[in-house]
Amino acid sequence: MDLNAQMVLVSVIVPTHNRPDLLARTLKSILNQTFSNLQIIVVSNGMSPQNKKAASKFNDKRIEYYDQENTGGPSAPRNLGIEKAKGEFLAFCDDDDIWMPEKIKKQINLMQKNSRLGLCFTKMKRFDEDKEWWLSHESGHANFNSLLYVNTVPISSVMVRKTLLANECFFSESKKVGPNEDYEFLLRCAQVTKFGYLDEFLIKYWSGGNRTTSLYRRDFQSIFYYYISMLNIYLMVYKKGKSRFKDFLGPVFFLSFTCFKQFTVTLLQRLNFRK
Repeated sequence: MDLNAQMVLVSVIVPTHNRPDLLARTLKSILNQTFSNLQIIVVSNGMSPQNKKAASKFNDKRIEYYDQENTGGPSAPRNLGIEKAKGEFLAFCDDDDIWMPEKIKKQINLMQKNSRLGLCFTKMKRFDEDKEWWLSHESGHANFNSLLYVNTVPISSVMVRKTLLANECFFSESKKVGPNEDYEFLLRCAQVTKFGYLDEFLIKYWSGGNRTTSLYRRDFQSIFYYYISMLNIYLMVYKKGKSRFKDFLGPVFFLSFTCFKQFTVTLLQRLNFRK
């Protein structure tokens, strides 16, 4: 990495909520980056002395800690972090995920070599208390059309130019998007910029106990609310006026089929369980 790259400031935004042990593990992986010019912004979603203590234990001047009222999701903490960010580049990391040491360095190199990229992301592994694994359908290059069908962009791997956020605003805090605020954010970004992709496992995504969200909760209510939130996201993105109505027809059909399939599988499991 050349001297100019090292002088770039990267602001890392870490939303957290009452999980000091996981937060400490995440911060350790960020502080262990080979790229050291970092502003690490920890925003606690709800007042938490334990979170503050976990962050302060590192005694690192690069860490800034903020408390705010609990808003029920990571959008508001991320948005506060964006407001506090001083870096030319911003990166996001949830408080239960882990970065590999070369992550920021490799992303900075990629972004500086290609000024057309407004955002870049990396491959991820899942991990829990016992093992690590990865899913092929969660990996690969992404653009607006591909994202409408499947999200291959883990938010904890994302690095974005701050100038892009100035144009595209922040994360949606609308309850209509449910727990999929990162997906709505990525779709808006993909409408106006190209995404860079590093085909390397540079983050680990926590899939064990005390997770932020559940990927596939097998109950009817969750399937329904997921379906409605995704339809709301498509509608919100369409209203931005940067995409055609027909661009969303295939994805809506695919979403409907997927949710119906999940509904059917869940129903059959319930029926078999009762036998």
